[in-house]
Amino acid sequence: MFTGTSFLTLKVVAVIGGLLTLPYIYLLGKEFGSERIGLLAVLFAGIGYWPSVIERFGLRISFYPLFAAPTLYYIIRGLRRENRNDFILAGIALGIGLNGYTPFRIMPFVVVALFGVYLLHARDWQARKQSMIWLGLLAFTSFIFFIPLARYMIEFPDMFVYRAFSRLSTVERPLPAPLWQLIPLNLWNAAKEFNWYNGDIWVHSIPGRPALDIVSGALFLLGVTLMLIRYVRSRSWMDLMLLLAVPFFQMPSILSLAFPEENPSLNRTGAAIVPVFLLVAIGLDTLLNSISLREKANGESIMSENRRAMGQRPLLAGSIFILLFLFSFAQNYNLVFHTYYDQYRASAWNSSEMGAVMKGFMDRGGSVDQVWIVPFPFWVDTRLAPFWAGAPGRDIAIAPDNIPATVELSGDKLFMFTLDDAVTMSELKRLYPQGTLSQFHSAVPAHDFYVYQIPASQ
Repeated sequence: MFTGTSFLTLKVVAVIGGLLTLPYIYLLGKEFGSERIGLLAVLFAGIGYWPSVIERFGLRISFYPLFAAPTLYYIIRGLRRENRNDFILAGIALGIGLNGYTPFRIMPFVVVALFGVYLLHARDWQARKQSMIWLGLLAFTSFIFFIPLARYMIEFPDMFVYRAFSRLSTVERPLPAPLWQLIPLNLWNAAKEFNWYNGDIWVHSIPGRPALDIVSGALFLLGVTLMLIRYVRSRSWMDLMLLLAVPFFQMPSILSLAFPEENPSLNRTGAAIVPVFLLVAIGLDTLLNSISLREKANGESIMSENRRAMGQRPLLAGSIFILLFLFSFAQNYNLVFHTYYDQYRASAWNSSEMGAVMKGFMDRGGSVDQVWIVPFPFWVDTRLAPFWAGAPGRDIAIAPDNIPATVELSGDKLFMFTLDDAVTMSELKRLYPQGTLSQFHSAVPAHDFYVYQIPASQ
């Protein structure tokens, strides 16, 4: 499929997941103000460093926002329009999403919390009763699509909950501090994610920087402030839902109580992309309107002005928008294609080059079963080289203690091992004195490795 079994295929699928999220961000923007808010949200989410990096990483991370966005959209639209079919669609998105990335399993609790927000604002008992019926319909629909994983959950409950509980509880290690210390700390660190600190996980983020660029970060704070003002004035359940959706979608990261150093993380908070960039768009839309309008009508709320057309100074507003967008684009481009790229290459081991060595060995007639990588602490993943060599699904690791057993095998043999592994070098020279040792010079500094080849006569 696409480019075969490769890293590029994984990235293509992840990017498709990200692209399919954008239409729902646009539709949510329309629900919260106007088409222009939707377009601005899509524009800044489309160029953002945060969404781009988790898609370039090539795993299922982008499926968290992909299914969280339609779930949120159909719930909000269904409650606003009182439309039964919207809750069926929300249930479909929820059920499919539960079969994907593990952090999405927080979504059933988020859905209940969102309905709780609506119940607190419902006008009468009949509206509350009707909303509970809709919630039941949503839950039933989602369960139908969750059935395959539900069967696995019943048969292997320990495996189903292990990953989540290894972070939430003491399954893997004791909690490093009392809960009354961990929970406020994790909430505070999660609050800093967007404008100050997005964590230290180099695989899917740039350690030590915020998740948003300077422009988006400032507009996000403006959007949060405006929505708080609007909620205080109007007590709209939609406004509160949007604000609470941010910490709700961050919960898989916030609940990393056993490993608080993993919070925040851009992958486990991936669904927060949706409300965060909506708030960015609301902030920018209001800013542009405040510049364009000659004056504000008495008694008219700030947010209601967002629905009005551009007024007396469209040229100035347009110029400011272009400048802000270009500045944001330039910073995000540099973050993704330079800072992150260089950091990733320097930090990740060069399994592709090991795969090329393996493929060359196979092309010369060597057996795929007689090429090995000797593992070493914090070195390469021995399952990746076969993917690059066109022989996926294998783990070519060989423990040092098992190397002597290879003497009995006939045919050409090839070993790869790190420059730091003097023990393996000594053992190979002892077992195969006629073997050829060479050092592979990587295109990335400090990523060289040894290749030891043994001809069939050995």
